[in-house]
Amino acid sequence: MRVASLGLLLCLGLASGLSTACSITRVYRGSPIRAVPDEVLQAGVTNKAQVLQILGPPDRIVRQHDGDAFLYRYVRRNVDSLELEEPVFTNLTVFSYTRNEQRADLLLVLFDKEGVVVSWGLRRSTEDIGVL
Repeated sequence: MRVASLGLLLCLGLASGLSTACSITRVYRGSPIRAVPDEVLQAGVTNKAQVLQILGPPDRIVRQHDGDAFLYRYVRRNVDSLELEEPVFTNLTVFSYTRNEQRADLLLVLFDKEGVVVSWGLRRSTEDIGVL
């Protein structure tokens, strides 16, 4: 019984001498793409003003010789980290773990020279990002 108590005290002493740090970071850049393009955009019909009214201002406008392109981008980034170190004598890191996950939703809308939608492309992947 006495040996078990001594072992428990030794384990508690070692554990209290170690310091841990844990952080969870969430970074969201841009705005979520509010509408489904198949429902609100019509090639040959929808113009730039209507796209701006429906989707808001784009993150980037690309000027091309045969018409412009609007790029909408929504980025989600999750970073989780855990670090266990001995802070008093050696500042030795015993264990370190970091997980970095980034996903983006991208929408590209192409216009002709008159400013009417020609086509668009959408890729959604932010829903696949893990919670923790």
